[in-house]
Amino acid sequence: MELSNRHILDCLEKGDPFALAAIISHKGSTPRTSGSRMIVLPDRTILGTIGGGLIEAKVMDTCLELISKKTCQIRSFILNQELKSGLDMVCGGSLTVLMETLVPEPELIAVYQALVELEQAGKKGVLVSKIFGTSQGDFTMQKCLVASDATLTGSCVIPKPLLDEICDNRFSGSFPIIHSHGLEEFIIQPMVPADTIFIFGAGHVGFQLAKMAHLTGFSTVVIDDREEFANLQRFPHARSVQVVTDFATAFDSLTIDDHSYIVILTRGHLHDQTVLEGALRTHPAYTGMIGSRTKRDKIYANLQKKGVSPDALNAVYSPVGLPIGAQTPAEISVSILAQIIQIRATA
Repeated sequence: MELSNRHILDCLEKGDPFALAAIISHKGSTPRTSGSRMIVLPDRTILGTIGGGLIEAKVMDTCLELISKKTCQIRSFILNQELKSGLDMVCGGSLTVLMETLVPEPELIAVYQALVELEQAGKKGVLVSKIFGTSQGDFTMQKCLVASDATLTGSCVIPKPLLDEICDNRFSGSFPIIHSHGLEEFIIQPMVPADTIFIFGAGHVGFQLAKMAHLTGFSTVVIDDREEFANLQRFPHARSVQVVTDFATAFDSLTIDDHSYIVILTRGHLHDQTVLEGALRTHPAYTGMIGSRTKRDKIYANLQKKGVSPDALNAVYSPVGLPIGAQTPAEISVSILAQIIQIRATA
């Protein structure tokens, strides 16, 4: 399970202190990369992972110590040295991990509530943590969230020049960085919305794909013309579920960019053609359409008669998914999601 800010908010709302570990840099071969996060609860329960093995166990032990002291720490782990010590990590790289104690209090809860609301709206923000003490030892932090419209949540005092840099999008990436401003230190983390899979069709395959997308950290938007299929009860983890009266207008309310993945799974060839025609007017990272080659070729021929170029159609993944011999809705969903992950990894 990929850790989300919703998980962090849920833990905060339960009222007990816990620790959050995040990889802020990595070199060489490591089990997880920068940005990977893990919650450690006082009873040693974890949510998410930074890679497993004995390095994760050592991070857990450190987090439990920090919870008892209500402090934070940044520590490096060199995996090849751990191997020489007889441990089981053979990757040969190194990790630098931020481990922070989160103590539930109204202001911190408000920061994460605002962060979750931003994510659900598909908007960006920057989480800023001011360090009290030094990043070289134990320290405490105070947080605030800077939204893309410069709205601040939380009372963390950010120097005006640094706030201007944040608002001017001088910080990029998706993992925490340590930033020195004069004698002060801050941890700055751009909060980029998760890559979004737009699922056109809330039937059997769409249902399975949405579940698997959630497990692998994607945001999902589900679109269908049947309210009995397209609803939040059926898709509880979706960022949005939309019922349309006509697929021809389905893209009017959607924001599609190069972090978007479109999957066309509607209940009929004509609907698939309508959605594909709309999708080809956008610029996603991926467009895939379910169906046989015969169906695909017929739809392509119809769209070419309407002026769609062969090059645009050749960029569509259809039949959708990796060719793994999938038969059931769940298997087809695995093949689709695997193809999306493959495309994202090679972008």
